[in-house]
Amino acid sequence: MPNTPFKEKEQQKLLIIANLLKRKITNSEAAKQLGLSIRQVQRLKNGIQKHGSLALIHKLKGKPSNHQLNQAIKLQAISLVKEKYSDFTPKFASEKLAEVDSLIVHPQTLRRWLIKAGLWNSQKQKKPQYHAWRERKDYFGELEQFDGSYHLWFEKRLLDEYGNPKEVCLLASIDDATGKITHAYFDFNEGVIPVFNFWMEYVKTLGKPLA
Repeated sequence: MPNTPFKEKEQQKLLIIANLLKRKITNSEAAKQLGLSIRQVQRLKNGIQKHGSLALIHKLKGKPSNHQLNQAIKLQAISLVKEKYSDFTPKFASEKLAEVDSLIVHPQTLRRWLIKAGLWNSQKQKKPQYHAWRERKDYFGELEQFDGSYHLWFEKRLLDEYGNPKEVCLLASIDDATGKITHAYFDFNEGVIPVFNFWMEYVKTLGKPLA
């Protein structure tokens, strides 16, 4: 049994809600498994999305304050990460907390907690990069530098399903000879289709680069 403060029945309920949050089951199926109405399931799901796993305790054992709930979740999450997932990124640790420990914490929330607890430093986690110097190309269009940059570009104007600011990817190409940005746009990832569409638009506008 996972090392959590939940009894077996509470863990089973949490796993059902976790499957619902992952869209593996519908509200109707979750309601049937939990013996609740669809409206009750929706309220329970909203509570877990907002306050984490201890929303179940909130429903089953009285009504502690939101601050108490958040503090309890925070302490438990930090303890589990320190004990079992110290080498994981916040996103991967968040997935493991939900999957293995029945504790649901949004990755960005977990990241803030771990940074404050001194368990995560994004700058230290990055491997040093070494770049060999070379001369720039002589003419415009000889070589295009391309990269994708993930960031909260739209801040609070673009939110995810949990109401948190959502990262998007800025795709951009830079002419090597002049250093000018030749083409750029936003997409949700740096996958094959977004990159393919990027270069299709580039070629239509500027023609095919030499490299």
